[in-house]
Amino acid sequence: MGNLGAKSNRQKLKLDRFVWIVLVVALVLRITVMLVVFCDDNPYSGDGPFYIKNAQQPNRILGLPKPLRPTEPWWQGATTSIGPGYPVFLMPYFQLIPDSNPVAQVVASRIAQSVTGTLTALMLYLLAKKLFDERVARVALVVQALDLRDVFSSATITSETLFIFLFTVFLYLYYQAVLAEDEKIGLRLFKWSGVVLGLSLLTRPVPIAFPVLLFAHLWFTGEKRRRMLRGLGWLVGLAVLVITPWQVRTIYLTREFTPLVDSVFVHFWRTTRENGRDINSDEAMAEAAAEDTGYDGWQGDNPEVQGSEYVSAGLQNIFDQPFVWLGRVLGDTLRATVQPYGTVIGTPSGAGIKSALGDFLIGEVPLSYVLAVPALWRRLLMYIWHYWALIGGVAGIVLAIKEDWWKTSPLAAWIVYVFGVTAVLLIEPRYVFPAMFALTIFAAYASVQAWDALSRRRANPSLV
Repeated sequence: MGNLGAKSNRQKLKLDRFVWIVLVVALVLRITVMLVVFCDDNPYSGDGPFYIKNAQQPNRILGLPKPLRPTEPWWQGATTSIGPGYPVFLMPYFQLIPDSNPVAQVVASRIAQSVTGTLTALMLYLLAKKLFDERVARVALVVQALDLRDVFSSATITSETLFIFLFTVFLYLYYQAVLAEDEKIGLRLFKWSGVVLGLSLLTRPVPIAFPVLLFAHLWFTGEKRRRMLRGLGWLVGLAVLVITPWQVRTIYLTREFTPLVDSVFVHFWRTTRENGRDINSDEAMAEAAAEDTGYDGWQGDNPEVQGSEYVSAGLQNIFDQPFVWLGRVLGDTLRATVQPYGTVIGTPSGAGIKSALGDFLIGEVPLSYVLAVPALWRRLLMYIWHYWALIGGVAGIVLAIKEDWWKTSPLAAWIVYVFGVTAVLLIEPRYVFPAMFALTIFAAYASVQAWDALSRRRANPSLV
């Protein structure tokens, strides 16, 4: 792969111009889709109304006095199932814009997320350039900028867009710290990466154990090990400092230790039940929980039911049928992997691409049936982007690990980590989506490597 370090300042300015042009295209694409397809107050997600409720009622997150009931204890109705990061991100739009105009509130939130999604594309460029080179960075930037999965997911009132942006910033700062030649600058970058990791955790607690893998990464730094582990100590310490107020608050409210949010216990327990994915109402939850925990007449707000009891009940379900549980987890993980996130967002009801194409291939329906699938071309592009990232990403991981395993292992470890954690927490395409940016970078690397190999063969046919 070519070394661009010797290029002139003028050429570097051209590269900068290219990046800014792509970023402008990314932002315009996202805002256009928001205003054309999603110009309403529909959150387009199951969790959206709950996020909006917390943004409209800051007392649920911040513990402030309730405007209509100032004497009521602050902990009544306080939120413990999600972190404060995303509701706080939404609060300006739901506090400054009157409730009489919900469309403006939601559309303003979507425009903010469009900007955040565009900044994520920039972070992919910076990460890819740090790990590989300019050409790989450009491919990753263009792919992310035009990724309709990201464009449409940015339209939903969910925490993915904000979380992915924060985590890419964290990962970039971490790489900057690790690769810094100046010890003081490196330590400063470690500290900032810890702060950003803390903010990421307050948005979604998924990477709460990821520093363990970073410890393993930094262990293999030879004579720099002591300095690197000191930096990691600062990283973890500041991340803990950022999340401690929320952690203490959650422990106080739930009366037990929870990893930032208590919904993780319910998700784990539901994964161990055969009908776990069908539990989508308070009544169904009450009946299933009573069956497994032994609480007759259990209700969703019963303070006696603890997260530890969900864990115990879930573990018992696993021990009763370990291979059934394992098969279900593997099957759910496979389905979540092959299904792109975003294909059903803002899509009219109707046949899916896979089922329609399958029926066409066995001769049950004509081609016109496939062409009539709602939002066919947009969804088809999502599938193309998705499978390019999956197949190219796996190939890129193999090539990158062979080239420089130490430098690229944290990014590869993040992919494995996301799939491993979410596999036991009611996995779905939305939950594995935070791993897709890493697969995109590796797929960009594999694509550039493949292009180089093809170019060499064309220049010298005897290599074929």
